[in-house]
Amino acid sequence: MQMVLWKYRRFILANALADLRHRFSGSVAGYLWNVFVPLAQLTVFAVIFSVLMGNRMDDEGPSGTFSFIVYLCSGLLAWNAFAETLLRSAASLVGNAGYLKKLPLPEQIFVAQEATGGFLTAAISIALFCLFSALIAHWGPFWEWLQALPLLLLFLGFAYGLGLILACLNVFFRDVQPFMNVTVLLWFWLTPVVYMERIFHDPKAPHPIVIRVFHLNPAYHYIEGFHQTLLHRQWMPLSSWATYIAMTLGVNLLAALVLRRCRAEIRDVL
Repeated sequence: MQMVLWKYRRFILANALADLRHRFSGSVAGYLWNVFVPLAQLTVFAVIFSVLMGNRMDDEGPSGTFSFIVYLCSGLLAWNAFAETLLRSAASLVGNAGYLKKLPLPEQIFVAQEATGGFLTAAISIALFCLFSALIAHWGPFWEWLQALPLLLLFLGFAYGLGLILACLNVFFRDVQPFMNVTVLLWFWLTPVVYMERIFHDPKAPHPIVIRVFHLNPAYHYIEGFHQTLLHRQWMPLSSWATYIAMTLGVNLLAALVLRRCRAEIRDVL
């Protein structure tokens, strides 16, 4: 499957860029809306939650007004890219049915196109966040931040594999896409993105079931990696990288098997 993606790499990149431009075609800002929209979401979350949680961040990352904003950005930017890639990937085969019926194009390139667009947008957003953190919050730059790019690549590689599975299933069961809209929302709140995991470690009111759910949640491990990299400025151990690589490769192997099983019938059902 990787050889197919490499063969069509120019097609994937060109279409990913074209899609990002066309999402807001006709607007003055154009492509920049792909960055403005998630930044607006971050601003809303930051204003609301920093009042409630900012005073709890004194021992993590920068102190003062921007402490919770840095915490929030370090996880939410990556999550936004993951969630959008997953949802758009689930609809990608049905949405490109016209191409699949007329042209002998491999199905996975349409999912890869969504993952590539998500990676480009997230990379720009994280770069802007790092600039804000260094200039406004006086936090950074740090060498540890360089880990964010390969971690983002692995996270969206995981989203690509899972998205390919969902895209195949969505061809046969059209309820997959609306079901995922609800699932991703629930998944978001089961991942410590806008709240801190340590609130569930309170010895006076422990929540062992919640902690167990976190550890079974694959997105949790990736988001914690971003927290370690951008907030705690820690070099992640090799064991963490091995976990990320294993999860990404594992879901992509499963996706290849699902696609092989469904490929003969996908175009007929579309």
